[in-house]
Amino acid sequence: MEQLYDMRILTKKWICGMITKQGVKTMRQSKRKAAICFVLAGLLLCCAPAFAFTDTEGHPAEADIDRAVRQGWLSCGAGDRFSPDAALTRGVFVTALAKLDGADLPPAGHIFSDVPAGRSCARAVQWAVVNGIASGTESGKFSPDQPVTREQAAVMLIRHANYSGVVLPRRRSRTVQFSDLDACSDSGLDALYTLYRAGIFDAVDGEIRPADVMTRADCAVLLRRYQGVCEGTCPDDQRAMVISHMGYSVEAPENTLEAYELSDSRNYIYVETDVRFTRDNVPVLLHDETIDRTSNGTGKVAQMTYQQLQSFCFDAGKDGYAGTALPTFRQFIQLCAERYLHPYIELKSTVSGKQLEQMSDIVAEYGMAQHITWISFDYSNLRSICRRYPQAEVGYVRSYADVRTVEQTEQLKTGKNNVYLCAKYTTLTSSVRAQCLRAGIYLEAWTIDERRTAVQQLNTSIQGITVDRLTPADIYR
Repeated sequence: MEQLYDMRILTKKWICGMITKQGVKTMRQSKRKAAICFVLAGLLLCCAPAFAFTDTEGHPAEADIDRAVRQGWLSCGAGDRFSPDAALTRGVFVTALAKLDGADLPPAGHIFSDVPAGRSCARAVQWAVVNGIASGTESGKFSPDQPVTREQAAVMLIRHANYSGVVLPRRRSRTVQFSDLDACSDSGLDALYTLYRAGIFDAVDGEIRPADVMTRADCAVLLRRYQGVCEGTCPDDQRAMVISHMGYSVEAPENTLEAYELSDSRNYIYVETDVRFTRDNVPVLLHDETIDRTSNGTGKVAQMTYQQLQSFCFDAGKDGYAGTALPTFRQFIQLCAERYLHPYIELKSTVSGKQLEQMSDIVAEYGMAQHITWISFDYSNLRSICRRYPQAEVGYVRSYADVRTVEQTEQLKTGKNNVYLCAKYTTLTSSVRAQCLRAGIYLEAWTIDERRTAVQQLNTSIQGITVDRLTPADIYR
């Protein structure tokens, strides 16, 4: 059966001109081989028969099994059987991943005592371990014959996506809750949720079932779906949030209208800004407490009127931006409304109820109340927003994420709002992510400027990342 499959692939490549001239010359030297290829070509092009397994006809995964064997991901079983409901083993799974990857496998080493160099899975095991896709089990062993659970398969598949640089899509609702969340390990829950959201894993009667053993048929379905993701282009509506930090300040001065116009031109949907109040209570966009770093002036913004601030240039040292004015919050919201941008509004200092009402009125005036997220390091700001506007989406910004910060974030839930924990990406462990999933809290990570790191973060349960340089096109290339 495997020889027949190999000949079909060879014949198809020959027909499509994918074999070298020398290879064609060699094939022509044998009339018998040429005749066989001619016959097989006819079979391939005219009827492309399925593998005649006696135990897969009518099986729900029949088409996926046939595809997996044709692609060479999974081998045939004994005789004319595939054994679709037999347990999938660790050795078979990493071998299937290696074949799907098309990996140039290294020579088999002797890393594990139970995977000798002569074993069929030895090279795939070595490849998987060296590239961080799989690891050993205990005492220098890999346990290649051990069944793979759904949770274990999910973790390895996520690691392969990270290794391959594939950003998984978000095809399913971010609000899903499984009834057996507590049955998962932290890393397993994060991986299973991420793959469920991508449409690669399914839930069963509202359960994610982490401990269920994968079957060979399950593996065929999983690999077919995963390959579809790897080979496809991620649609805009299935992408993660990529938040432009202070606008596209790589080119334009930070927190200026010019920077947010550049964000829009680079296809960001989400933009982050910083808000402070002047002495005469005008909300303006400014990160620092003073204007020293970003303008040609000095002093604290809270001690100057808006009219005084208009006399300074906020070019932040960027060439070609002489005369750039300090934007008001109103100008920013108007721009977001016109450009269909979703702003993340960071309140840099404690705001009064009157100031909060002033900003909220501006947001409402431009019809943006349902299209903004209020964020702050200042917990009192968020508590005040939740009391006044229980449907407002809020995010608690922290430099460090732990059990306590998750609990504090959870307390911001009103039953009508979405709540985020916005934390530095280096502190978002699988434990924190799992705790947020169980609490129904969304996660956003800041600030990331390397694609490899972005892929690793987006292939978790977080909803989005804040970036300075990376564009959506850089990430979803």
